[in-house]
This record gives sequence, structure tokens and C-alpha cells, in this order.
Amino acid sequence: MVLIPSEMQGRAVRVACAASCIATALGCTRDTRTGVATREAPPAEPAEPVEPTDPAGADARPATEDAQNARNARGVHDAQDADAPAPPLPPIADRPLFTNLTVTGYPEPVVSVPNGATSRRPVILVAHGTSDRPDWNCDAWRHITSARGFVVCPRGEHAPQESTRDDERFTLRGGAYLLGYVDAALAALAVRFAGYVDVDRPVLAGFSLGATEMAQLAVRDPARFPRIAMLEGGQKVWTAAAIRQFEAGGGQRVLFGCGSPWCVPETKAVLARFDKAGFEARMVSANVGHTNDRPLQEAVMAQLEWFLGGDARWRGAW
Repeated sequence: MVLIPSEMQGRAVRVACAASCIATALGCTRDTRTGVATREAPPAEPAEPVEPTDPAGADARPATEDAQNARNARGVHDAQDADAPAPPLPPIADRPLFTNLTVTGYPEPVVSVPNGATSRRPVILVAHGTSDRPDWNCDAWRHITSARGFVVCPRGEHAPQESTRDDERFTLRGGAYLLGYVDAALAALAVRFAGYVDVDRPVLAGFSLGATEMAQLAVRDPARFPRIAMLEGGQKVWTAAAIRQFEAGGGQRVLFGCGSPWCVPETKAVLARFDKAGFEARMVSANVGHTNDRPLQEAVMAQLEWFLGGDARWRGAW
């Protein structure tokens, strides 16, 4: 199924972006090198990491070095489901909206917090693109999901040639490294927000290079990662064999988002491959160039009930 909103004029996109951007103070400008509308850099991230605290304000326990706590969190959740519903937890504090998470052996990911939550909340993992920033991507998916769950955005390695003193950029490594990062980040999240996190079957999302890397994780382990959204990338991963593997392994939803002219026809060709396999995948688009700015986010939101439907943990996100 292909959903393509009408094209928006460049001026309207910039105005909408500037009016809508929230906590990270995202804005819009035009890249003098490419002529493509992009976000202005938000204020520089603090030089020192945000001190981790638990939802009640007490000192956090240290993060673990592996995924055992994440697996334990799933087991606790299963046990609770088998018995009576868990009593409400104290609400997560209203601030901060975003925090850095200490993950042993990896750069600090940015986390969007489901402020006010009094129960376990699901997780969406978002990978940024080349010379990109995790905070921009966390802001986008916090908006898309109405802060229903935790949004965890791994941070890539510093890209000095694309960075300035006030605008640091990063590029994320994929493959086994990214999977290890994901495992460690989920384990650390389960410790930092003990009792509030449900790490089972996290949603995957990515932008540009991050979309490609996340798609590869989904194809390799669809039972663990059954839903994936890819903005401005990831199409080449979905060969006929990959589609069959994803479906056979328990994959459920695949959503593409396009902002650039090249993206739409390339994605349509991939969607035809999904159709031939009898697996429904969808595409949305908005005329924002190679960004995930607000108009594209709003297009994704229009498909959120389909994308996350059937998973009761996300009810309330649309």
C-alpha cells in the first residue's frame, strides 16, 4: 500500500518545522552544499553526561556489561502477566524529557523518557545516519509515538570532519557491533528505569544509513525485531530472500518513509517485491529532502495504528 501526501512547498516545510520543533530546539535551514532543507543544530549537548537517576530521583544502580538484565526483565514481565496485573508504579518525573544513558563499552545513547508513566513501557530503538545526531532522531520518534514508550538512540563514533564546536556529528557502526550496542543499551535501560521498561520485541527504526543497519538486524532476527520503520534508506536490504526470511521468522510490519525524490520510485520497486511475496509493507512520503523533519514525521504518524497495532503496549501512541 502506498500513501503519498501532496507535495509541500519548501517555504511551508521550513515554517512547519520551525513552529513544531520541541525539546531539542530543532529548526530548519538550507544546506549550502546540497541545497536540501535540513535542521539547524540545537544547542550543544552538555560536555558532561547527564547523571543517571531512577524515576523517583534516587541514585541509579550501575549499568551491566551484557544483555542479562534485559533478558531478566522479559522474564519478570512474563511472570507478572501470568498472575494478577502489577500495581501502578510511582509516575516517572516530568523532567527531563531526554537523558543520556551510561552503557559500559559504548558511547552514551540518548533516551527519550515516557514522562508520567506508571507502568511498564515498550522500547523503540532508533539508529541515526552518517554524520548525524542521536538527539535529532530521538526527538523525531518521541513526537511520532507521543512519548508512549522509551526511545533509545545509539550514538555513533565522532565524525570530526563534519563537526563544529557547537554541532558534533556522529556515524554509527553496524553489524555485530550494533547488535552488541543494542543489547548493552537495553540492559542498562532496564537497570536505570527498573520496573518501568519492557524490552521484549523492541521496535526498530532508522534514518539513512541507520535504516539500512537496522533493517539488517530485523532480517537476521525477526522474532525479536518484528517491526521496523526506515526513513530515507534501507531499501536495498529487502531482497526476495530477505522478505521470505523476515516473514518466516515472525516479522510483522515494515514501513518506509521518503523525503527525497529518489526514494519514492526505489521504494515502490521494493513494495512490489513485498506484494509478490504476499507480505504487506507500506510507504509514506513528504517533500522534506534527505531529512526526517516534521512533515515526514506526521506522515508516519498517520500509519502508526497500522504499524504498531496488535501490540497492546503501544496503545495510546496514536
